Amino acid sequence: MSGRLVRVGLGGPIASGKSSLAAALVASGELQETIGGAVEHLDVDALLRAARSSDASLRDAILTVVPDSRRADGALDTKALAARAFADPAVMHRLEELQWPVVRAALSEASRVAEGRGVRLLLVEAIALGRSGLAEVLDGVLYLQVDEAVRRQRFVTRGGSADDFEMRNAAQAAIPAEMARIGAVPIDGSGPLPESVHAAGLALRRLCLPRESID
Repeated sequence: MSGRLVRVGLGGPIASGKSSLAAALVASGELQETIGGAVEHLDVDALLRAARSSDASLRDAILTVVPDSRRADGALDTKALAARAFADPAVMHRLEELQWPVVRAALSEASRVAEGRGVRLLLVEAIALGRSGLAEVLDGVLYLQVDEAVRRQRFVTRGGSADDFEMRNAAQAAIPAEMARIGAVPIDGSGPLPESVHAAGLALRRLCLPRESID
């Protein structure tokens, strides 16, 4: 069984476990066998970190918005940049305007390469799938839902501070409404990872094989 490349967004607020779920889905032989091909993962945050480091024009544009995020060596102080963005919605909006075109171009290229290799499913991990416009070019979106207390504990356990979590979480308060607006499929991520993988696998099967009954 084979078919065209299907591109599915994987969204959710901070510390919801998107990367862990994506890695488990990529490694799932059962999912690959079911949908008829390989699964790959595109991490938008990682892509943007690389672009901010390597793309001088993007870096200069960002520094125009947040001048005090320039380090002594001319590079971006990513912690200072994040602090300003999460604290000021206007700054966040301007930075997104600069960065989302970079993401869309990279997604287009990644899709072309993946399709050329015969990849069946490309998981696109990003927080702001709604307001970025990425959902409009994807075949579907999964929304990983996790209780706030669970996410806070995960964030702190991996080295973040409770205050940083609160700042970032508050900045992402609109995500549930955005996910509802774009028709994202909710996946419960509060329990053990295998349960989330099972639920996500069923949703992905429906997206990859829309004419097949899975009852």
